[in-house]
Amino acid sequence: MIFLRFLKFAALGLVLVLGGCGSDKSSSDKQLAAAAGQVLAQIKAKAGAPKGKAPVVQVTAKQIDNTKIPALQVNPETRGGSDFLKRIAQRNDATPGTVAVWRTSDNAQLIIRGGVLVGSRGIGGDIISSEATPTVRAIAGARAGQGERRYFMSDGGSSDVEVVLSCDIQNLGRSDTRIVHQSYQTIHLRENCVGGAGNRIGITNEYWVQPGSGIVRRSRQWAGPYSGYFELILLKN
Repeated sequence: MIFLRFLKFAALGLVLVLGGCGSDKSSSDKQLAAAAGQVLAQIKAKAGAPKGKAPVVQVTAKQIDNTKIPALQVNPETRGGSDFLKRIAQRNDATPGTVAVWRTSDNAQLIIRGGVLVGSRGIGGDIISSEATPTVRAIAGARAGQGERRYFMSDGGSSDVEVVLSCDIQNLGRSDTRIVHQSYQTIHLRENCVGGAGNRIGITNEYWVQPGSGIVRRSRQWAGPYSGYFELILLKN
């Protein structure tokens, strides 16, 4: 059983897809959806979750063990819920960091370079492109750094808006990260960026990086003014 499909339907109602509405479902899928909807109602009643905002999906060790493909969990802070992304492409180019394209359950995409979110498609207010070389280099070495980040953001129409930020990356030391049933030795990096007109834009990204490999096991990253922050958890590399 493919892990992504299992989670999408078994936890349907708990999962909030990043971009919007999904496709039509078969009768068996609708039965699963109805059952999951009842579970969601019970969870909300117990936890006091705000109406319309789903809780984060808790993945089990068995689900991880059954996963045979790279999988990334995304928990949008503003919208709530979770989605589980499949890696559909990976490549290297002249810029530092391997580029990976991850597809959501409704065919939106997140583009991640060396663990850094540098683009999106179909989530609303997309990051069309981003130059983040100083950050990528700092993460690769699990060390402090500084430099400029340059975003080109969608304005919701046919134009892009350029946002230039000055960033400082701090090494906060060892802070091991647990992903479901496995613990990883990681270094915690915090990136503070300020810029835009009158320095009115400020963002803070967090990364938990495996030293040596440069793999970002978990992060909290800004996905644009519309989407806010996403928690990204690498379930299977």
